[in-house]
Amino acid sequence: MIPADASLPRVLLVGPLPVPPVTGGVEKGIDLLLRTDLARRTGMRVFNNYRRPDPRRSLPSRLKYQFGMVRSFRRELRDRPVDLVHVKTSSGINFHQNALFAWTARQRGLPVLLQIHGGKFEIFYKESHPLLRAWIRHALSTVDAVAVLSRRWADRVARMAPAARLVVIPNGLEASEIASLRGSEERRPERVLFVGTGDQVLNDEKGLGDLLEVLPGMLRNRPGCTWVLAGLHDPAAVRDRLETSLEPGVRLEGRVEFLPCVAGNAKVALLRECSILVLPSHYENMPNLLLEAMAAGMGVVASDVGAIPEMLRAPEGGMLFRAGDRDGLRHALSELLGSPSRVRDQGRRNLATVTRDYTMSTVEGILERTYRDLGAATDVRPPVRRHLAAPSEEESR
Repeated sequence: MIPADASLPRVLLVGPLPVPPVTGGVEKGIDLLLRTDLARRTGMRVFNNYRRPDPRRSLPSRLKYQFGMVRSFRRELRDRPVDLVHVKTSSGINFHQNALFAWTARQRGLPVLLQIHGGKFEIFYKESHPLLRAWIRHALSTVDAVAVLSRRWADRVARMAPAARLVVIPNGLEASEIASLRGSEERRPERVLFVGTGDQVLNDEKGLGDLLEVLPGMLRNRPGCTWVLAGLHDPAAVRDRLETSLEPGVRLEGRVEFLPCVAGNAKVALLRECSILVLPSHYENMPNLLLEAMAAGMGVVASDVGAIPEMLRAPEGGMLFRAGDRDGLRHALSELLGSPSRVRDQGRRNLATVTRDYTMSTVEGILERTYRDLGAATDVRPPVRRHLAAPSEEESR
């Protein structure tokens, strides 16, 4: 792609190349970004670092692959020059791999924007060996800027790496997506939606187990309410698990739907027909699902993790509870289901918030300013060669 705006740097985006259907948060972010006018104007292209996970791979095999990817990345920079590298990363081995890409780009004198996704980064940092924490601080402190999705995450990363240069770049939705999601006035008044990932382990982290523990009592006490559990790894197994925990006389038929992964029009239809999203996640960064539900004008019951409190400003946009607190989840659901007017008020507020703060045009504007600022430093900032950053004051105690 040839950039149409010579005043902007040429950008290489490092991350997983989206393959339809796009389901992951990072993949959706890349897919949306590649369709922006900014991508065209910067000649943006993707260095695809995705590899399907396989726990059976040996350590030597994994190391050989990683070093091979770094060599491929060097060739990419040599053969197809760019002015700026934008690296998308999460946590675990993915971060270490992407930190090597960032380091390689900096050694060539290129400015690097390292953008953190995923809700487990803080835990990943705290549970790492002290030497690895030093490496993580070094990676965060020596790139030209670290992008996070919310002010709350900026505060957390600043505590890990005080020398990091931080910029907040939120997730966003396209105007056409907001228009397609905009809720119907005929939405069923008491219909609650949970959307998982299709992966059993990830669904546990999304709080599915907590919801299943709470549901029997909700089915008993709220007979007029219906539920949709989507994105299940094994819908039949989840149904069996829930059915065995029901009290006598309480039935599932016509009250709870159990669905596998949903995407595209099917997902839009669920968001439009349901009145409340329940998001009992143990970990989140800035969930795209929540943005979609807000655009659909839904009320929300969610855990207080990641950027969720910042997005909802409870109770205006949703009812919050402490992650893993099943009594808190039960109370929040009961309170919202008992107040249809509050559900409607939250829905109106959430749609207005998305339209004002979380559109791709907003994201594009912030990202363009960041690219320009970093690109302007290309000729004056040498490759960074610093010692590992010292532990923060909090860690030294």
